Amino acid sequence: MTSSQNHSKLYPVLLAAAVVVVLAGSLGARLISGERVEPVLQAPAASVPSPVVLDVSQLEVPCWSCPYARNWPLRFQTDLDLLAPLGNGPGNAAEWFALFTKGVGPRAEEAQKALDARVGPGGPEWVGKAFPPDDPLLMEAEPWVDQATMKFYPDIYPLDGYDTRVTNLLFGLMLARSWIARGLETEESAAAMADFRRAIRLGRLFRQEDVVVINDLVGLACIHLGTRGVYERALADGDLETALLASVVLGEVAAQRLGTRQRLTATDLADSIVDDDQGGLELVLRPGKLDALIETAENAPDRRFRAEAIVGLQTVRWQGTAGERDRAFDVLDSLASNPDPDIAAGAVWSRDHEMTRDQLKAWESVPR
Repeated sequence: MTSSQNHSKLYPVLLAAAVVVVLAGSLGARLISGERVEPVLQAPAASVPSPVVLDVSQLEVPCWSCPYARNWPLRFQTDLDLLAPLGNGPGNAAEWFALFTKGVGPRAEEAQKALDARVGPGGPEWVGKAFPPDDPLLMEAEPWVDQATMKFYPDIYPLDGYDTRVTNLLFGLMLARSWIARGLETEESAAAMADFRRAIRLGRLFRQEDVVVINDLVGLACIHLGTRGVYERALADGDLETALLASVVLGEVAAQRLGTRQRLTATDLADSIVDDDQGGLELVLRPGKLDALIETAENAPDRRFRAEAIVGLQTVRWQGTAGERDRAFDVLDSLASNPDPDIAAGAVWSRDHEMTRDQLKAWESVPR
């Protein structure tokens, strides 16, 4: 996530499912090519509605441990509009965040300097380091977080298999932490809540696209931290209804983290990559692994996990046994006509883009 190429270790598992999309003349193409792009300093005008009025009698605690929850998408079951509605701005917040992409963004060095200048926690340890409360980047980011949309792929970054980029997620997370730290130091409750909700909105934007696992996890972290801020302020103010709502949302975080890990493990081929007798690698599928890949690719309720399973099927389609290759090809060929364009594109790429034995080493870097 913070390497020179800004790749996540989870990335090879997910994004080889994509097709190369050429965005000639677009902001994304110019960023990737290294051509300097003038920073976007002015976000479109936006406003943020007040949270939906909470009816405590209708508030439920989602049972993530119940059997029926196995079919839930890994999303909050509690309506986050009760806590922090998205803004209504017509712009794409990804345009601004892309400017800070490590290695290629025209403001990448600025982001790194800001990260290097972070100050230690002045409040609870769970907040961690943050930008100073008057950092200009915080002010500049605020109207972008009031936009209704954040879409990176393929509007900003081409979907380019293993080489697909991610934004500077550490920078985004530090913005959220900094708003939370500032809110905790603010005496005025309305201003504090505005900062906490801003962090939650950023997290919701990062999770909106549902294409990249690491984007989703960072978004979940932003929502988690912002909601902790809301909980503490509401409790201090004696607003027990809001504190109760925040506690229900906080209770959903661990289940989504655990669910993410379980779904990644189910389709992870790292345990099926073994040494051959010639100093190389080969694919030897564990029992049930291909069935799990197919089930996830065809039926998972979250797009990011379907896309990841499609990556695994690409490996099987080119490096499995004859029977395994045939099954993987049939599934990918069927998914190539899926109504979801991202799923269809990923299936076409995996079906037609040959994977060599040398490329099996990509699975060795995936954390288990």
